[in-house]
Amino acid sequence: MEIRKRENHLKSQYTKNRLNFDESTYHYSSEEKEKAFIRSQFPSGEEIQRYQEYRKEWHRRSDEMDAGFFPLAVICELVSACNLMCEMCYTRTPEFQKAIVGAQRILPWDVAVRIIDECASLGVYSMLFSWRGESTLYRSKGSDGQWYDFADVLAYARSKGILEVTSLTNGRMLNDNLIEKIVKAQPSWISFSVDGFGDDYGKIRKSMKLEKGKMPFGIVVDNIKKMVQVRNELGFTRPQVRSNTIYPPISGNPEQYKNFMENVGVGLVTINEMLDYRGAELPDEAVMDEWFCQYPFQRLVVSANGMIMPCPGAHNEDASVLLGRYVGIPHKKIVVGGITRTIEYPELTLKQAWESDKVKHIREVHRGNRRKEIEVCRHCRHGAKKHGVTWMPDDWDMQEMKWKNRTWRNG
Repeated sequence: MEIRKRENHLKSQYTKNRLNFDESTYHYSSEEKEKAFIRSQFPSGEEIQRYQEYRKEWHRRSDEMDAGFFPLAVICELVSACNLMCEMCYTRTPEFQKAIVGAQRILPWDVAVRIIDECASLGVYSMLFSWRGESTLYRSKGSDGQWYDFADVLAYARSKGILEVTSLTNGRMLNDNLIEKIVKAQPSWISFSVDGFGDDYGKIRKSMKLEKGKMPFGIVVDNIKKMVQVRNELGFTRPQVRSNTIYPPISGNPEQYKNFMENVGVGLVTINEMLDYRGAELPDEAVMDEWFCQYPFQRLVVSANGMIMPCPGAHNEDASVLLGRYVGIPHKKIVVGGITRTIEYPELTLKQAWESDKVKHIREVHRGNRRKEIEVCRHCRHGAKKHGVTWMPDDWDMQEMKWKNRTWRNG
């Protein structure tokens, strides 16, 4: 089984930073397929050149611990809720949505437009329109009285010149009309989360509602095939399709999984290292000492409730790293113990958030290898000691495809 870290050839050119700062996604498809996957996203020479500039700057910033003048990428969460109840995920619970996200769980269309406009004016290269929830659920009424969906967001970002327009999906809420709209919107790639085959996939990615007459695995595979078919029939090379899995459900025959996904039209097969999100805190022995978080130097996150954060590891929107609320977003309202609370954060543009004293402090702490001073960073699963992408946790139930002791941090 041959797997590799993304852009190892490029990463090896930057050697100043001696701390660990690897990401948790590994590429399983061949290097040739990866190159074709990238080329197909950028039809023109100008786009390829911009992409190469973007990726070089990405690695330079993490190597030199330098934030530049603007975020290279913005993660814009359209929906915080989800249609599935996946075994690895703790953000799915009603308690999380009420106590962490609060009342606003869909980013208003007019706000999404303003975020995209600002990203375009700043020169942001990449926008990922997903985070904790399922983006294909998105529907929002604009101030013009029109309704807008997930594909409309992608199309608007493409029209504003964002170089890399992407999203993750579980693929189960797609239909023929939405698939065609997505393809015509021309995102760079869409990543489908497909953990294993058949029954194993169904055990992990459980639906909140009964999907009558169809097996869950069959639904997502059919939708991948349809997206590839529509793209090819229209003569486009994008969106490219990526698939992602954790290792345990494919451990019996990983090559069979890779070959199957590539045969149905997936351009790049990736595997995510298992991150254990159970419990609020990491034990001391699990915390990496020499670890550097590159996120605050490269990107920003805007959640569906309009909160701005310096990294996608801040699922809990912890106050110690939350920078503010995007311009025009109301104060956050959450429900804890049946009591509604209003939490006030400063109103900021992306530019103001990027230059804020708070994020500068976060960067300085990470530069000095002092991240443990920030409680939420100390317990971040990205900075936990890793076991490798083929890790098979002792307390992962291979029959039921779930954690044996499922105690989530939000109770």
